[in-house]
Formats: sequence, structure tokens, C-alpha cells
Amino acid sequence: MKSFEGRVVKAVASRFGVECEKGVLTCFARKRLKLDGSICVGDRVKVTKDGDSFCIDGVLPRKNFLVRPYVSNIDVCLIVIACEPAPDLLLVDKEIVNCLSRQIEPVIVLNKTDIADMDLSEYDKVAKIFKCSAAQQEGIAALAEYIEGKTACLAGQSAVGKSSIVNAIADSQLMQVGELAKKIKRGKHTTRHVELISLPNGTYIADTCGFSMLDCVEMEPAELRLYFDDLEEFRPQCRFNMCTHTDEPDCAVRAHVGKEIGAGRYERYVALYNELVKRKQTKFD
Repeated sequence: MKSFEGRVVKAVASRFGVECEKGVLTCFARKRLKLDGSICVGDRVKVTKDGDSFCIDGVLPRKNFLVRPYVSNIDVCLIVIACEPAPDLLLVDKEIVNCLSRQIEPVIVLNKTDIADMDLSEYDKVAKIFKCSAAQQEGIAALAEYIEGKTACLAGQSAVGKSSIVNAIADSQLMQVGELAKKIKRGKHTTRHVELISLPNGTYIADTCGFSMLDCVEMEPAELRLYFDDLEEFRPQCRFNMCTHTDEPDCAVRAHVGKEIGAGRYERYVALYNELVKRKQTKFD
């Protein structure tokens, strides 16, 4: 049987939508692939026709992937926050670390600026920042231009407007848009699967389920500082070359907290560092 290549753009249960020259085909995975869960949205795969069905025979090498959301071959991750629901900046920092460790560019997108703005200056040296209002179509053109021709993943808490941003960029109601639950100020999960949307200009957008909890990728606690460039720029001034910027004496990073380094940003770094230390201790207990 002659095989051909395509890209997984949708995954629902055991069925996969694969984009190829024939369009988007509904494919099933061979048993060995289905059992180990080795196929995710964004994967480039080999497909063969088996009778009236199309089957995925193999997955081509990935350049990167994220575990949550489970997507691969991503160029840019748009980390969406908003004034409502209240942003979880620890979650944002975890997502940034996960992106950088996977060679994915993190971009912070503040949505709902028609309701309220936020001071994100502590991230000026960390990631590109866009402020927009999907509801008012403000700032969307600049964001769309930045990701043109790239594969972008949207991640963040529920109800921050990820699907609304996708709609605004695509200029079409491609995704279901939910409402914010008024009483508890939390969103309904309107996106229940991961889907890679192909736009005419060569852009791909992965809209994903909202989430409010995320673990840092597996790494040694001492490695965490390598993904905090805004802290690391002061490391040469520390007494110890391998300073973790937590409790070592004469740490230049701590001396700059509240000045060039935002206090909140540093506190979240320490929280992540302690989380990695605790995870390592638990693993070997």
C-alpha cells in the first residue's frame, strides 16, 4: 500500500483528523500507536489507506512537544491571561519555563483590555507581550501578524478568551465561545479537545482546553535559574558561580529584588525552585 504524509490537526478519542494534499482525512491509528498514546495534535505522520479507511502507521520525529496542552511541533505558545478571571502568574511562569525548556517561544497575551489593563512590566525582559481585546478587535491585527506562518498554541486558564482570540484572528466563528460563570468568576470549559486550525496565510493555531494547574517540566532544581533570564543576568555578580539565588550568601539577584527584578517574579521563582526540590526528595524517598 502506498503511504503519504500529513499533519494531525485534530484528535478526538481514537480518531484523528490528518491534513494532507487530499484535504483533512479521518484516520485511525495502528494498534501499537493507539495503545501507547504516542500521537498528538501537531504531529507529522505517515498514513496508508486500508480498504475504505485511512490508518496512521508512524509518527515522524518531533522538534518539540508540550505535555499539557498535549501538542507538538509548536513555534510559539500564546499564554493568555486577563483581568477576569484573576490571573495566576505562578501558572504563567511555569508555562514560560516549560516553553523555554522545549525551545518554544513564549508570548504573553493580555486579553480583555476593554475591561481593564494590567501592569506586566516585570515580564518586559522575559517574553514578548501583546495587549488586546478580542471582543473589540483591538490589538488582534498585530498579534496575527506576529504569528503569521507559524504554528501557535494558545494556553491558559479557562474563560480568559482563548477561543475568542482564535475567532478574532481567523475572522470567523470557528470555535465555540463560552461565558464566564458570574457567581464564581470561573469559566466553563468550552474547548474539550485540542484542534490545530489551518489559516490561508500558512498560520496554524492550536486552541486547547483551559487549565488552572500545571507542573514544571522534569528538571534538576539548579537548572531552573537557566530559564529565568531576567534573574540570570545578575548571576556574574554573585559570590558563587552556581548560585541558585535562594539562600546563598552575597547573592546579587536577591540584592536587585524590588529594583530591576520584580518582587513577585522572584517570589514565584523561589516557589518553583522549592517545588522542584520537594518533587526530587519525594521521588527518592
